[in-house]
Amino acid sequence: MAVRLHNIKVHYPGVKALDGVSIQIRQGEVHGIIGENGAGKSTLMNVLSGSVRVTDGTIELDGVETTFDKPADAVARGISLVSQEGSLVPHLSAAANICLGFESTHFKWVLQNREMARIAARLRDRWFPETAIDFDVPVSELPYASQKIIEILRALHSDPKILILDEPTATLPAREKDSLGALIRKISADGVGVVLISHFMAEVLHLSDHITALQDGKVVESLPNQDLTERDLVGLMFNRQGGFAHLQGSAATESTSDFSGIAPLLSIDGWLGENFEVQNFEARPGEIVGLIGLTGAGHSDFAGSIFQPRLASQGNMRIAGRNCKGLSVRQMRVSGVAYIPDHRMTNALVGHWTIRESISLVNISHVADRFLGYIKRGAEKKEAAALAQRLRVKMSSIEQKISELSGGNKQKVSIGRWLYAAADKASIFIFVEPTEGVDIGSKQEIHNLMRSLAKDGAAVIVVSSDLLEIAAVADRVVPFSRGRSGPSISKSEFSEKTFVDAIVGIAA
Repeated sequence: MAVRLHNIKVHYPGVKALDGVSIQIRQGEVHGIIGENGAGKSTLMNVLSGSVRVTDGTIELDGVETTFDKPADAVARGISLVSQEGSLVPHLSAAANICLGFESTHFKWVLQNREMARIAARLRDRWFPETAIDFDVPVSELPYASQKIIEILRALHSDPKILILDEPTATLPAREKDSLGALIRKISADGVGVVLISHFMAEVLHLSDHITALQDGKVVESLPNQDLTERDLVGLMFNRQGGFAHLQGSAATESTSDFSGIAPLLSIDGWLGENFEVQNFEARPGEIVGLIGLTGAGHSDFAGSIFQPRLASQGNMRIAGRNCKGLSVRQMRVSGVAYIPDHRMTNALVGHWTIRESISLVNISHVADRFLGYIKRGAEKKEAAALAQRLRVKMSSIEQKISELSGGNKQKVSIGRWLYAAADKASIFIFVEPTEGVDIGSKQEIHNLMRSLAKDGAAVIVVSSDLLEIAAVADRVVPFSRGRSGPSISKSEFSEKTFVDAIVGIAA
């Protein structure tokens, strides 16, 4: 079976998740899909697996146009997905999860648990013959690697013609990664088409017959895997036609300030955590420092450890000369560190809360009665309204729910929480993927806000998978490769080649 997606578009308010993507997937072939965060990889796979309806475009199976109203439609047509987030039912047994939707029953309502266990064992013996799994216990009691295997076996239970694996090895130990790689090749050799989404470039190179790179919801390139290198793939992921070229000689690449003579506001040395190692790092007042790297390179984890120093097992951190190693998140907030995370609706905001509630949360004590502790609603509303106006949040009122806002306005509220009655308190701002899923106008406003914070004397640290964004806002860039930080890149050295070589690990 061949699957062809033609001119696929998926639009949300203010965001084009997919913008005219065309791709072909064949049986017996491993098709690697790569792209930076937010490139549209998972959205495209959700379209193919029936979880997302397209705004425009067509899906063809063996030349016949079709539509999927729900995931069961895709499964019935031979397409199965193993999602990145996981979809097992924790309290059900491994066998019951594998047979979910295809349960063996007596008289249509009495489950045949022994028969389901036999089916699960047969699938295991075919695809994972050297793996021991207790099919009778709830999956919540099994190791994560076994849970991932169960998810794959469930997808294979329907005898798919196309199997989609979304970041299948992201959290697996090395041995299990090797086993899964061998399985992918075995599945492909059996005539099943495998779609592999992975941020591990070496894995994509090793396993894929064909590779497609996505960027900003569009296909950058789709080509056979012939003599490609890791650097080739990274270059495809981050290449923005004319992007860096139009920055050359502009204010975005000319160094406007010399920070060398300014005492660091933040100093870190010998900083070691589970996924990062940083020998020296400094950020000065008025400076914007960009952190870049491939997904999993350690830069995001390092940024998080600045706000949560206990994530580091060793090393020293000082803010304005004060030792901050081992402090709690609350103590770091009091010390003047603000952290604006990625995935705002998971890590920062609550959909059913109002704008007022969300903005005032971090510094609610500012509008609390000093002696009785109750919240002074009038003061809270006044402060929240003033800040929402400053950030140009498009809203009906400050009582509007977060879930009703566009992506850009949600992000403004996420940032606003740290500015609420505290512009003079926070001196270090950490932004992780600050313009994830926002429109062009909101992106420019957020960039201007970063520059404004730096101009007012704050040290700003920005983690972004958008290299053009980093080039536009940063004064200096620290690249990460395989968990380690590399030498700083000055503004005068900014270029696509310099950035890509640094994050791939090529010495200058």
